Amino acid sequence: MLHLGTATNATLSKPNTSIYDPSRKTVGGIYLDAQAHNRHEDQIEIGDMSRELTTSLVDDINDAIKNFDLKGKPYYLVVHEKKDLQMKQTLARRILYFGYRPWPEDDTTVFWKDPKTQDLRFCWCLPHWSEMWTTLSYADQYDPDFIADIKAWQNFDLTHFGFYKHPDLEWVPIPNFRDRPLRNQTPVVDSLLTA
Repeated sequence: MLHLGTATNATLSKPNTSIYDPSRKTVGGIYLDAQAHNRHEDQIEIGDMSRELTTSLVDDINDAIKNFDLKGKPYYLVVHEKKDLQMKQTLARRILYFGYRPWPEDDTTVFWKDPKTQDLRFCWCLPHWSEMWTTLSYADQYDPDFIADIKAWQNFDLTHFGFYKHPDLEWVPIPNFRDRPLRNQTPVVDSLLTA
């Protein structure tokens, strides 16, 4: 009698065969067959996903700026991207409008815009709290301002984000706080190959 989970000599001799149902292939076997026989030009590769996420983020920000500019007064544009920790392939993105300075939270990228002067400034970009220690471990690989934002958030240094401790109230926005101007930067890619 064959028990579930018990491999027999027949199933061990056939690679990529399920030990539970010898008439079926394993998931790995199905994947290998699909890779070998279904080559299409329009297939998605992992490297393509980061490019798609970046271009769609730029499109989403530009669309939001066009819509929010119609209100005619300065505003904060908050991009909230969160990954589902159980479904790693899932990414939820929300573009939010704030008429006041938002609280610095993880998983947010924040811009300030004055539609009258067309002045667009960068406030901060914070990753998910679970990614911060890894990012700090490789601090030399990241922009120094990004590292400073993470350290300030971890140390609860809200003055870095444009807030001050009011004696009667809690934390309040610093009046006329100047966020960072956007800067043009050419990406630098170091090659692992030697000439």
